[in-house]
Amino acid sequence: MARARETTLHDDTISHEDRDAMVRAALLTQGDSGITPRHTLFYFQGDGDHDDLSEVARRAGFLTRGQDDTTILETTMAVDETSFAPVSAMMQSWAAAFQLDYDGWECAVVVN
Repeated sequence: MARARETTLHDDTISHEDRDAMVRAALLTQGDSGITPRHTLFYFQGDGDHDDLSEVARRAGFLTRGQDDTTILETTMAVDETSFAPVSAMMQSWAAAFQLDYDGWECAVVVN
């Protein structure tokens, strides 16, 4: 199964919103509009509070896993701009709240 991942675009000078748009553009070139819900992962790194992040994320309906200084949140969701923008903003605010680095996301490619 093909996947698209934002962290391949990791560059602190590019906003998360722009990186999100770049991933959606890459999906579109593969015939994926992003509207079909699919397995999506969000990555957090650093020395912050992974346990509290995991607790908040579980309460919000995400599956969580991780080890050492990495937490991965999993869900099934659409990744079109309208659906994804509020989730991306939430990930960025969680990273700030728990003093972690939000290292992007990846998702399965679903041809529509």
